[in-house]
Amino acid sequence: MGFINVFIGSECDIRVKNNKLIVTEENQFPLEDINCVMADNLKTSITLYALNELTKAGAAVIICDEKHMPSSLITTQAGYFKRLSVLKAQAEISKPRKKGLWKQIVIRKIENQANCLRIYGKEKEALKLEDISKTVASNDSDNKEAESARLYFTALFGKGFTRTSESNINGALNYGYAIVRSLIARQLAARGFECAYGIFHRSELNAFNLADDIMEPFRPTVDALVYKLCMQGSLENKFDKRQIFSIVDADIKINGGRYTLSRAAEITAESLLSYFKGESDKLNMPLCIEIIQHSYE
Repeated sequence: MGFINVFIGSECDIRVKNNKLIVTEENQFPLEDINCVMADNLKTSITLYALNELTKAGAAVIICDEKHMPSSLITTQAGYFKRLSVLKAQAEISKPRKKGLWKQIVIRKIENQANCLRIYGKEKEALKLEDISKTVASNDSDNKEAESARLYFTALFGKGFTRTSESNINGALNYGYAIVRSLIARQLAARGFECAYGIFHRSELNAFNLADDIMEPFRPTVDALVYKLCMQGSLENKFDKRQIFSIVDADIKINGGRYTLSRAAEITAESLLSYFKGESDKLNMPLCIEIIQHSYE
């Protein structure tokens, strides 16, 4: 897996030559080192040869629409050679295991919301969320996820904040969530999952139900970044998309160590495969920590 994440926000002609991605003459990257390319300018062009070489190298390509929101994901479909067995596991998983999995996901999401609040000194509210996380039932039948969200977003962004309002904060959150969703969808597809077949999310109009399920514990890390930018005054006029895109390289805890969010998505997807195959009863999910860009040694 590569470690370079390329953000393209201005018009350019992207090509590949001598195993390098050429964005401009000054910006060239070895294909083997690229993790993700995000193109956020509709006047940018890229050759099919470049797309093919990027996906062969294991990189993901995210394309943004006219509203600058991630709308398309290009990734390899040839990464997992036992896809039929994964599809069978998805279809045949028992209801108790599926309900138990969603319970784990909701608990970790709420725990990470508490971690996010604690990072920014909101200890009282963090403790309330931790208490809620301990009462989550199978399949979150009492909808503790919604209860925690009401407390959490008010505590983080203030009493007047709602997720439905048009604001720079919500714009930044949505942009970050869309990036994380793409990263997770990529890792699920690479392991043979059918992303439309979700655990809790099950809309017939949504091709990424499973990615929407698995991304839930990752959301508070996006929230932590957006809050940090808000406190720095970076969201007063409009948000810098490059700053939000940096979430892919943010540190996150998983497996007892610090990894990038991109790597954590890979670890969680691999753990999900083990869960569906009956090899594990626990999903390996990240812990939200203070926003720091990962340092590559």
